[in-house]
Amino acid sequence: MDYGYQLLRHVVQQVFGNLGQAARLTLLLTILPYALTVALVTSLAGPDLMAMDQTAPGYHEEVERFEAYLLENAGTVLLYVLLLLAVSVISYAWAAVGWHRYVLLEERGGLLLPNWNWSFVGRYLWAAFRIFVIILLIALAFSVLSVVIRAFTESPSIFGFLRLGVTIGFLWVVTRIGLILPSAALGKPMGLGESWSLTRPVSGAILLPIIVIPIVFALLNGVLQFVPLIGLVLVFFVLWLQLLVNLALMTTLYGNLVEGRALN
Repeated sequence: MDYGYQLLRHVVQQVFGNLGQAARLTLLLTILPYALTVALVTSLAGPDLMAMDQTAPGYHEEVERFEAYLLENAGTVLLYVLLLLAVSVISYAWAAVGWHRYVLLEERGGLLLPNWNWSFVGRYLWAAFRIFVIILLIALAFSVLSVVIRAFTESPSIFGFLRLGVTIGFLWVVTRIGLILPSAALGKPMGLGESWSLTRPVSGAILLPIIVIPIVFALLNGVLQFVPLIGLVLVFFVLWLQLLVNLALMTTLYGNLVEGRALN
């Protein structure tokens, strides 16, 4: 059976076969940044503006007032945003570490949160930062390439294919070096080169889940755009599932390629 198909099937089974435990470990930490963002925007903009319809009289005046307030209090707003960013990043890393350790070590954590250990979370953040640097370098290279191509053509189709190819390539690279994430969660730091070497035998096969997963979730999000009100809740649920699936992909690859676990 094709490795890519086995990998994709195992990832889906890992998430949906452990959905209750996944909710206990990650749902609250995933909701927290969104809740804090809504609370921050509401406190700054005021409940009246948040509740106002865009077509209501005076809406644009209220938006202009809000923008003026942000400019006048830029320092305070920036501090709030930085604090929110720090909470969001740590929450995500904490949830991710909890998921990796549950799947690979059967560490169940507490009632609504995974066990807290700054050593593991800190290592995870460092690993994620290294991947982020790679992402920036890819984005910079794409920007330079776009400028060069624009000098010769303005064809939208060429740019569309280029953007698609870069997106797939970007996901492929991140997956190839992504073993450093579960390894950090286990307290066994791994180098980028080591992760790249370990994934070399399956470098072609991993394209299947890399392509299928984003397409499936993009379609789901597209459908939910037409569902009023409750669609917002479902969109968040789908985003949470996508987070779990992405984490499960890295966890499954680590378990198979590093620990020698079989794919079901």
